[in-house]
Amino acid sequence: MIAGLLRAELGPIEPLVLVINDSDAESIVKQLSNDQSPHLTKTLTECLETWRRRVRQADVFRSLEILRSIGGNLVSSQSSYWPEQLNDLQHGAPAALWLLGDGKHLLELSESVAVVGSRIVSDYGKVVTKDVVNTLVKDGKPIVSGGAIGIDAVAHQRTLELKGLTVAVMAGGIDRLYPAQNLDLFKQIAKTGLIISEVAPGVSPTKWRFLQRNRLIAALSQATVVIEAGFRSGTINTAGHANELGRPVGAVPGPINSVRSAGCHQLIKDGKAQLISVPSDLKDLCGESDYFEKDFTSLGHWELRALDSLGDQERSIAEISKVSGLTSFEAKTGLNRLAKLGLATPTSNGWMKC
Repeated sequence: MIAGLLRAELGPIEPLVLVINDSDAESIVKQLSNDQSPHLTKTLTECLETWRRRVRQADVFRSLEILRSIGGNLVSSQSSYWPEQLNDLQHGAPAALWLLGDGKHLLELSESVAVVGSRIVSDYGKVVTKDVVNTLVKDGKPIVSGGAIGIDAVAHQRTLELKGLTVAVMAGGIDRLYPAQNLDLFKQIAKTGLIISEVAPGVSPTKWRFLQRNRLIAALSQATVVIEAGFRSGTINTAGHANELGRPVGAVPGPINSVRSAGCHQLIKDGKAQLISVPSDLKDLCGESDYFEKDFTSLGHWELRALDSLGDQERSIAEISKVSGLTSFEAKTGLNRLAKLGLATPTSNGWMKC
C-alpha cells in the first residue's frame, strides 16, 4: 500500500530511484502532497529497510536479462495493454506485470471469471469444476486461476481442452513456476493464454506471496467461483478480496459432511457468496440472467432434478441418477419428457442438455 501511495504521488519511476539512491523517509515524505504525518514517516522508514534488502540496481538489470532469456514481457500500468480493472485495487495495485504469453490477452480479461478451490480435490470437485468451466467458456468467458494442483489445475486444463483463454497468476517470478508438477500445464497455458506475476524473475514463491497474489486473481475477474474450499484456505482469502472489491462471488456446495466444502458452505451461509448449483446460476453471477428464457413452471419433480443434473457434456443414465438422486426409471422418465420439450437430447451413450 505504501509503495502504491508513492507511485500515485511521484509516478512509477521516481520512487524506485529514491529507494536505490538511499533517500531517507523524511525527505521522501516532504515530496508528498497528501500526508506528511509522523506515522507515515515511521512506516516508510520500516518499508525502506525492507525494500533495500531486496532491491539493488544490479537486481533490476538481472531480472530484465532473465526476462529476455525466457521470452517474457513486462507490462507497466502505463501500457495500452494494462487491465484497467486492476486499478480498483487503488494503492494496492501492482506497478507492473511480468508475463509469459501474448500481452494482448490482458485486454480480454474484463469479463473473465476466477475459478478457484482446494489443492486436494475430490472426484466430485473435478466433475463440478469441468462443468463450471464448460458453461463459462461456452459463454466466451476467460478463466483465471492460480496454477495450483487441484481445482486450479483442472480449471486451466479444461479451458485449454475447450480452446478457451486461461490465465495463471503466479506467486513467484515467471522463471520459477510453481508447482513443478504443473510445468507441462504452464507451458500449454503460455502458448495460448498468459502466465502472470507481479514480482520480478528470480523471486521465489513464499506463503505470504500466495496470499498477496490472490487479490490479483480477484481483481482481474468480473466474478469468482469457489469450488471445494476449507474454512481457512487461500481460496477463502481470494473470495474475501473479491468481496472487498464488490465483485460477485459464487460457491458450489458439496456434501454436508465434506471438510473440503466447509468453506463454500460458510461463504453461502454468511451471505458472502451466491449458491451455484445449476448453469443458470453462473449467468446470474455475472449479471447476465438470460440463460434460460423458457418457462420451467410446468416441469415436474423428476424433470427438474434430471435437468439440473445435465451439463454441456454427455452423461450416462447412471451418472444422471447419481447426481440427481433419482432412480434409473425416474431419470429416464424425466429425460424423455425433457426431450419432448426440447430441453434435453439423447446421445449414443447418454444425455446432454440442449
